[in-house]
Amino acid sequence: MPITGRRLGLSSKRWGPVLSIFALVAILLISIAVGTTSASDNDAGKIVVVPVAGMSCVSCAAAIKRSVKNLNGVSEVEVSLATRSMRVTYIPDVISPDRIVAAVNALGYQAGRPMVEK
Repeated sequence: MPITGRRLGLSSKRWGPVLSIFALVAILLISIAVGTTSASDNDAGKIVVVPVAGMSCVSCAAAIKRSVKNLNGVSEVEVSLATRSMRVTYIPDVISPDRIVAAVNALGYQAGRPMVEK
């Protein structure tokens, strides 16, 4: 026999509105948290585009992306093998474009002069 609210002594008339309010509050808190995160990411980051010479395959692009993404202060990296460049979103108070260039050069590639996009 399944356990129901009546068997436990709970009245659906009593708990229904409470659960509805709880669900609405939970949805509100989640939407506030998601909105706050995306707004702070956009405000804190700058974007720099860096030409990269020496990339010849997808593995090269992946190695550069992995290395730059692991730098403290870098939030997003897009590496394009077709254009031989990378687009990096970073936090200027934590890392500089020169440090990003140095990380690419340390891998054996030749990073060019960074151009600030934003």
